[in-house]
Amino acid sequence: MDFYGLTSADARAWAAERGLPAYRGSQILSGLYRPGVARFADIPGLPHELCARLDGGFSLLPGVEHRRQESGDGTVKSLLKLQDGRLVECVSIPTSDRHTVCVSSQVGCAVGCTFCASGQNGVERDLTAGEIVYQVWFHHQRRAVTNVVFMGSGEPMFNYDNVLKAIAVLADPGGLGLGRRRFTISTSGVPKRIRQLAHDEPQITLAFSLHAADDETRNRIVPLNRRWPLAELLAAMDDYSTVVNRRMTFEYVLLEGDNMGDDHARRLAELARRYGAHINLMPFNPVVGSPHRRPTEEQVTAFARLVTAQGGHCTIRGQRGADIDAACGQLRRREDAGRAGTGLAGLGELIASLGEDAPGSAATLPPAADASPSAARPDGGAG
Repeated sequence: MDFYGLTSADARAWAAERGLPAYRGSQILSGLYRPGVARFADIPGLPHELCARLDGGFSLLPGVEHRRQESGDGTVKSLLKLQDGRLVECVSIPTSDRHTVCVSSQVGCAVGCTFCASGQNGVERDLTAGEIVYQVWFHHQRRAVTNVVFMGSGEPMFNYDNVLKAIAVLADPGGLGLGRRRFTISTSGVPKRIRQLAHDEPQITLAFSLHAADDETRNRIVPLNRRWPLAELLAAMDDYSTVVNRRMTFEYVLLEGDNMGDDHARRLAELARRYGAHINLMPFNPVVGSPHRRPTEEQVTAFARLVTAQGGHCTIRGQRGADIDAACGQLRRREDAGRAGTGLAGLGELIASLGEDAPGSAATLPPAADASPSAARPDGGAG
């Protein structure tokens, strides 16, 4: 039973279905969000007989902390072991006035961005709504969470229903009661879901993991672009913008020698002006096995100036957790070294599951124009 995936109404209905007073469901839900509760017997006010019955038939916690890394800047990365033994990461990022938690939406990732550790072993399965919620609650216990970003492992749009259910639970007054505008969903670009999100959750901030504003570059570093090239994504974003009157964000990882040329800056600024988007420039956080290199501070500053000169509004995101495995998927990959992903669903299968936007049941991505190892870098370097 996915207890952390229940809203107040769900919890009352669950209790009623089992012949319990509906208020027992509310009591259990309230107990979930008390520090130190690990089993039903820890929830105050529940009858002993009921606790024994529930503890004998259900596991309350979706997972336990398996490993933790703490940075000198206050960033905490936790590797949670789920009930089925799979591992998932979540990151606490505190500042003076807010506490942001970066959550994962899947175990692994099917997108396979060349600069990210999350997709190096593929995707194993979707996370349930409760497994997503619990990542937030886990870090909320040490300091109240103010913001939640879906920027951890996985493509949120490929686990759309569970992601939106998790947001509904976290926004429920019976849970943490976070406002919708406290959530940001980052996507590599799934047109059907972008359009759907505009109607389902218009108050949520959409972050587009762009990383290149031309198809040639983006095909190399974001393989999903070979299925939905920029023209299709921009059409979806146009539709999104007509419905949602909120500023979107472009995420742009800076890769030395790959996506930092003058033309890259011009195209990026052009897209940002088109949508009035804010650009987050993120210097590459080195990942073992990636062909990319982190640019120097001088290169980062120069690129930001080029974007600004072309009318793009951008900021350079400060690197957090540089002294730990804070980049997405790094800690899990270190723990799982040598373990291949089970490939529960390949990228083609996930695309096909979307229905009308999909190429069919035998969907596969077209190959990159140059799939040789040297294609990842102009100089063929391995970083």
